[in-house]
Formats: sequence, C-alpha cells, structure tokens
Amino acid sequence: MSTDSSKRPRSHRSRPSAGDAAIRPAQRPVRQLVHGRQLVCRAYRRDDGRWDIEGRLADVKTRDVQRDGMHVAAGEPYRALALEVTVDSTHTIRDARVEVDVRAAGSAARARAAAACATLPGRRIDASFAAETAERFVRAADCPHLAELLEAVIATARETIPLPAPTVVRVDADD
Repeated sequence: MSTDSSKRPRSHRSRPSAGDAAIRPAQRPVRQLVHGRQLVCRAYRRDDGRWDIEGRLADVKTRDVQRDGMHVAAGEPYRALALEVTVDSTHTIRDARVEVDVRAAGSAARARAAAACATLPGRRIDASFAAETAERFVRAADCPHLAELLEAVIATARETIPLPAPTVVRVDADD
C-alpha cells in the first residue's frame, strides 16, 4: 500500500533557525551565561557577476571587562572582526577587506590584519587553499580569531559559488 505524501497532515511547527539549535539534556544544573561568540557569514551575488562574501565575529562578555586600558561594558563586543572577500566565478579572490574593532586591538594588530588581508587577492579557493593560505594568513595576522573568521568565509564561498564547468581537452589519435 502506498501513501500519498500530499495527504499527510502538515506540521504547523515552523522550522528552527540555526541559532535555535540547542543541546537539551534531561537534567541540567542551573547555568549562568558568561561569554558569547557570534560568527555570521553572508554571501551576496553582485550585478557584475562576482560575489561578496562577508563574515563577522564578535565576542561578548556578560560582565564589564578591562582590556588593554579600555573599559568594555557588559553586553558590548570586546572583540569584533569583519572580513569581506570578493570572489569571481573561477573561485579566485579579487579583493579582500578587513576591519578590527579598536577595543579588540591596537593599531599594530589592525595593521597586521590589513597586511594579512593583502595576501588573499589572486589566490584561488581550491583544495590547497586551506592549508597554504590559512597558515600564511595566520602568521601575517598573528590573530587566531581572524583565521577562524577566514575559514568560515571560505566555507561560505564554497557553499555559495557554483564550481566552474570542467574544461574538456580533446586529443586526436593522429596527433
């Protein structure tokens, strides 16, 4: 006997978003939120055929933080990074921009992040990209948080941009 799926009752429950997922054990002690990290990536198709992939990472404490002589109020990001890459249809990075919140780092760290970002244009997102580029990027930026953000941005690019069609080369037997 076959069942017509169109006649099955539909659930009125909406689909959860990625941020709604939670591990819910049967018994859990009382907990207090202390730290939150938000990492969000978005991909945009441009009218010139390229893609802008942007990522943002923010760390927030639930208490006031003194960091490098700066006061950061509870609930405000004490670390905020943004990375955007422009990628063409061949998966080649054409441009890269980075922003580092001043509360997270001084001007030297921002300069290192900008220098690391400058190593990305011209690199093709392929199988060797992760190992080669990430290592070089981490050394130049001297910031594991920026490396984490780069990894998420590249994963988003791979999920978004269609792979180019393979090139077929014909070889005649007479050649």
